[in-house]
Amino acid sequence: MSTEEILTKAQEILNKVKLPDRHSFFQLEKFVIGKEPTGNAQVWQIVRELDARHETVDAYKKDLADAEDNLELFDLRVERLDIEIRELAKLDLEEPSARDLDIKEREINIRKLRREKESLIKASQKVKKKFEYVLEEMNFLVLAFDSVVAHLGSDIKPLDDREAQQEMWNEKLLEEFNLRILLQRPLDPELVRTIMCLPDVSSVKIHLNKMLEAKQKHMMEQGAKQKKLVQPQVEPKARVSS
Repeated sequence: MSTEEILTKAQEILNKVKLPDRHSFFQLEKFVIGKEPTGNAQVWQIVRELDARHETVDAYKKDLADAEDNLELFDLRVERLDIEIRELAKLDLEEPSARDLDIKEREINIRKLRREKESLIKASQKVKKKFEYVLEEMNFLVLAFDSVVAHLGSDIKPLDDREAQQEMWNEKLLEEFNLRILLQRPLDPELVRTIMCLPDVSSVKIHLNKMLEAKQKHMMEQGAKQKKLVQPQVEPKARVSS
Protein backbone atom coordinates (compact mmCIF):
# COMPACT_ATOMS: atom_id res chain seq x y z
CA MET A 1 0.00 0.00 0.00
CA SER A 2 1.08 3.55 -0.65
CA THR A 3 1.64 6.03 2.16
CA GLU A 4 -1.71 7.68 1.52
CA GLU A 5 -3.52 4.33 1.51
CA ILE A 6 -1.88 3.32 4.80
CA LEU A 7 -2.81 6.61 6.43
CA THR A 8 -6.37 6.42 5.12
CA LYS A 9 -6.83 2.83 6.33
CA ALA A 10 -5.32 3.64 9.73
CA GLN A 11 -7.69 6.59 10.12
CA GLU A 12 -10.66 4.39 9.24
CA ILE A 13 -9.66 1.94 11.99
CA LEU A 14 -9.12 4.73 14.51
CA ASN A 15 -12.55 6.16 13.68
CA LYS A 16 -14.17 2.74 13.98
CA VAL A 17 -12.63 1.57 17.27
CA LYS A 18 -12.51 4.06 20.12
CA LEU A 19 -10.22 3.28 23.06
CA PRO A 20 -10.50 5.79 25.91
CA ASP A 21 -7.12 6.82 27.32
CA ARG A 22 -8.02 5.76 30.88
CA HIS A 23 -8.51 2.73 33.12
CA SER A 24 -11.47 0.55 32.22
CA PHE A 25 -14.28 0.61 34.76
CA PHE A 26 -13.75 -3.15 35.27
CA GLN A 27 -10.10 -2.47 36.10
CA LEU A 28 -11.04 0.23 38.61
CA GLU A 29 -13.70 -1.95 40.20
CA LYS A 30 -11.73 -5.20 40.49
CA PHE A 31 -8.05 -4.27 40.66
CA VAL A 32 -7.96 -0.78 42.16
CA ILE A 33 -10.86 -0.84 44.62
CA GLY A 34 -11.77 -4.51 44.79
CA LYS A 35 -8.29 -5.69 45.77
CA GLU A 36 -8.66 -3.92 49.11
CA PRO A 37 -9.85 -6.45 51.71
CA THR A 38 -12.13 -4.29 53.87
CA GLY A 39 -14.74 -1.60 53.35
CA ASN A 40 -12.69 1.08 55.06
CA ALA A 41 -9.62 0.16 53.02
CA GLN A 42 -11.72 0.53 49.87
CA VAL A 43 -12.89 3.98 51.01
CA TRP A 44 -9.29 5.05 51.65
CA GLN A 45 -8.20 3.79 48.23
CA ILE A 46 -11.05 5.59 46.47
CA VAL A 47 -10.09 8.82 48.24
CA ARG A 48 -6.45 8.40 47.13
CA GLU A 49 -7.53 7.83 43.53
CA LEU A 50 -9.89 10.84 43.58
CA ASP A 51 -7.20 13.06 45.05
CA ALA A 52 -4.71 12.08 42.34
CA ARG A 53 -7.24 12.71 39.59
CA HIS A 54 -8.29 16.03 41.10
CA GLU A 55 -4.69 17.21 40.80
CA THR A 56 -4.65 16.00 37.20
CA VAL A 57 -7.84 17.95 36.44
CA ASP A 58 -6.27 21.12 37.86
CA ALA A 59 -3.20 20.60 35.66
CA TYR A 60 -5.36 20.05 32.56
CA LYS A 61 -7.36 23.21 33.30
CA LYS A 62 -4.13 25.21 33.45
CA ASP A 63 -2.86 23.64 30.20
CA LEU A 64 -6.11 24.52 28.40
CA ALA A 65 -6.09 28.09 29.72
CA ASP A 66 -2.46 28.51 28.60
CA ALA A 67 -3.34 27.08 25.20
CA GLU A 68 -6.17 29.59 24.72
CA ASP A 69 -3.82 32.47 25.55
CA ASN A 70 -1.13 31.11 23.23
CA LEU A 71 -3.63 30.80 20.39
CA GLU A 72 -4.51 34.46 20.83
CA LEU A 73 -0.83 35.35 20.83
CA PHE A 74 -0.35 33.45 17.55
CA ASP A 75 -3.15 35.51 15.98
CA LEU A 76 -1.58 38.73 17.25
CA ARG A 77 1.82 37.80 15.84
CA VAL A 78 0.31 36.94 12.46
CA GLU A 79 -1.64 40.21 12.44
CA ARG A 80 1.49 42.18 13.31
CA LEU A 81 3.44 40.49 10.50
CA ASP A 82 0.61 41.25 8.05
CA ILE A 83 0.81 44.91 9.01
CA GLU A 84 4.57 44.90 8.51
CA ILE A 85 4.15 43.30 5.09
CA ARG A 86 1.65 45.98 4.03
CA GLU A 87 3.92 48.73 5.31
CA LEU A 88 6.91 47.28 3.46
CA ALA A 89 4.91 47.01 0.25
CA LYS A 90 4.18 50.76 0.40
CA LEU A 91 7.84 51.71 0.67
CA ASP A 92 9.47 53.19 -2.44
CA LEU A 93 13.00 51.86 -2.12
CA GLU A 94 15.90 52.20 -4.49
CA GLU A 95 16.60 48.51 -3.90
CA PRO A 96 13.23 46.73 -4.06
CA SER A 97 14.94 43.33 -3.84
CA ALA A 98 15.77 43.97 -0.16
CA ARG A 99 12.16 44.91 0.50
CA ASP A 100 10.98 41.78 -1.28
CA LEU A 101 13.26 39.66 0.90
CA ASP A 102 11.86 41.27 4.05
CA ILE A 103 8.33 40.60 2.85
CA LYS A 104 9.17 36.98 1.98
CA GLU A 105 10.76 36.44 5.39
CA ARG A 106 7.61 37.65 7.13
CA GLU A 107 5.39 35.46 4.93
CA ILE A 108 7.48 32.44 5.90
CA ASN A 109 7.17 33.36 9.57
CA ILE A 110 3.40 33.61 9.13
CA ARG A 111 3.27 30.10 7.66
CA LYS A 112 5.35 28.78 10.54
CA LEU A 113 3.11 30.47 13.09
CA ARG A 114 0.02 28.97 11.46
CA ARG A 115 1.55 25.48 11.58
CA GLU A 116 2.45 25.99 15.23
CA LYS A 117 -1.10 27.12 15.86
CA GLU A 118 -2.49 23.99 14.21
CA SER A 119 -0.20 21.84 16.36
CA LEU A 120 -1.33 23.66 19.47
CA ILE A 121 -4.98 23.19 18.52
CA LYS A 122 -4.43 19.43 18.10
CA ALA A 123 -2.57 19.25 21.41
CA SER A 124 -5.42 21.12 23.10
CA GLN A 125 -7.95 18.71 21.65
CA LYS A 126 -5.99 15.79 23.13
CA VAL A 127 -5.90 17.50 26.52
CA LYS A 128 -9.66 18.07 26.33
CA LYS A 129 -10.15 14.36 25.62
CA LYS A 130 -7.93 13.38 28.54
CA PHE A 131 -9.83 15.85 30.69
CA GLU A 132 -13.09 14.10 29.76
CA TYR A 133 -11.60 10.67 30.48
CA VAL A 134 -10.40 11.76 33.92
CA LEU A 135 -13.88 13.09 34.70
CA GLU A 136 -15.33 9.71 33.66
CA GLU A 137 -13.00 7.96 36.08
CA MET A 138 -13.86 10.43 38.83
CA ASN A 139 -17.57 9.90 38.24
CA PHE A 140 -17.08 6.13 38.57
CA LEU A 141 -15.04 6.57 41.75
CA VAL A 142 -17.67 8.89 43.27
CA LEU A 143 -20.38 6.30 42.59
CA ALA A 144 -18.15 3.55 44.01
CA PHE A 145 -17.57 5.64 47.12
CA ASP A 146 -21.32 6.08 47.64
CA SER A 147 -21.84 2.34 47.19
CA VAL A 148 -19.14 1.36 49.71
CA VAL A 149 -20.29 3.99 52.21
CA ALA A 150 -23.89 2.77 51.90
CA HIS A 151 -22.65 -0.72 52.79
CA LEU A 152 -20.55 0.51 55.71
CA GLY A 153 -23.24 2.82 57.06
CA SER A 154 -21.77 5.23 59.58
CA ASP A 155 -18.77 2.99 60.21
CA ILE A 156 -16.27 4.98 58.09
CA LYS A 157 -13.01 5.14 59.99
CA PRO A 158 -10.09 7.56 59.64
CA LEU A 159 -6.84 6.18 58.25
CA ASP A 160 -5.16 5.96 61.66
CA ASP A 161 -8.01 4.14 63.38
CA ARG A 162 -6.27 1.23 65.10
CA GLU A 163 -9.08 -1.28 64.75
CA ALA A 164 -9.63 -0.49 61.07
CA GLN A 165 -5.90 -0.78 60.36
CA GLN A 166 -5.68 -4.05 62.26
CA GLU A 167 -8.64 -5.46 60.36
CA MET A 168 -7.19 -4.41 57.00
CA TRP A 169 -3.70 -5.82 57.62
CA ASN A 170 -5.08 -9.00 59.14
CA GLU A 171 -7.19 -9.62 56.02
CA LYS A 172 -4.34 -8.74 53.63
CA LEU A 173 -1.83 -10.99 55.37
CA LEU A 174 -4.35 -13.76 55.96
CA GLU A 175 -5.06 -13.88 52.23
CA GLU A 176 -1.34 -14.15 51.46
CA PHE A 177 -0.87 -16.74 54.20
CA ASN A 178 -3.74 -18.92 52.99
CA LEU A 179 -2.62 -18.72 49.36
CA ARG A 180 0.85 -19.97 50.25
CA ILE A 181 -0.57 -22.83 52.30
CA LEU A 182 -3.04 -23.85 49.56
CA LEU A 183 -0.36 -23.68 46.87
CA GLN A 184 2.09 -25.51 49.14
CA ARG A 185 4.61 -22.70 48.88
CA PRO A 186 7.10 -21.96 51.66
CA LEU A 187 6.30 -19.00 53.86
CA ASP A 188 8.51 -16.04 53.08
CA PRO A 189 10.50 -14.99 56.18
CA GLU A 190 9.49 -11.37 55.60
CA LEU A 191 5.82 -12.40 55.54
CA VAL A 192 6.29 -14.30 58.82
CA ARG A 193 8.01 -11.31 60.45
CA THR A 194 5.24 -8.98 59.24
CA ILE A 195 2.49 -11.25 60.60
CA MET A 196 4.29 -11.52 63.94
CA CYS A 197 4.16 -7.71 64.25
CA LEU A 198 0.36 -7.82 64.42
CA PRO A 199 -1.49 -7.86 67.76
CA ASP A 200 -1.79 -11.32 69.33
CA VAL A 201 -5.57 -11.38 68.79
CA SER A 202 -5.19 -11.20 64.98
CA SER A 203 -6.50 -14.39 63.42
CA VAL A 204 -3.63 -14.69 60.95
CA LYS A 205 -1.09 -14.46 63.78
CA ILE A 206 -2.97 -17.12 65.74
CA HIS A 207 -2.94 -19.44 62.70
CA LEU A 208 0.75 -18.80 62.15
CA ASN A 209 1.66 -19.48 65.78
CA LYS A 210 -0.26 -22.76 65.71
CA MET A 211 1.50 -23.77 62.51
CA LEU A 212 4.92 -22.84 63.90
CA GLU A 213 4.22 -24.74 67.13
CA ALA A 214 3.17 -27.81 65.16
CA LYS A 215 6.27 -27.50 62.99
CA GLN A 216 8.51 -27.15 66.02
CA LYS A 217 6.90 -30.15 67.70
CA HIS A 218 7.33 -32.21 64.54
CA MET A 219 10.99 -31.22 64.28
CA MET A 220 11.60 -32.16 67.90
CA GLU A 221 9.98 -35.55 67.37
CA GLN A 222 12.04 -36.12 64.25
CA GLY A 223 15.17 -35.08 66.13
CA ALA A 224 14.42 -37.54 68.93
CA LYS A 225 13.93 -40.34 66.40
CA GLN A 226 17.19 -39.50 64.67
CA LYS A 227 19.02 -39.42 68.00
CA LYS A 228 17.63 -42.81 68.89
CA LEU A 229 18.75 -44.26 65.55
CA VAL A 230 22.35 -43.07 65.89
CA GLN A 231 22.72 -44.02 69.59
CA PRO A 232 25.55 -46.64 69.85
CA GLN A 233 24.52 -50.14 70.87
CA VAL A 234 26.47 -51.49 73.90
CA GLU A 235 27.68 -55.05 73.33
CA PRO A 236 27.20 -57.25 76.39
CA LYS A 237 30.51 -58.39 77.95
CA ALA A 238 31.52 -61.98 77.37
CA ARG A 239 31.03 -64.12 80.48
CA VAL A 240 34.34 -65.45 81.92
CA SER A 241 34.10 -69.10 82.84
CA SER A 242 35.77 -70.17 86.12
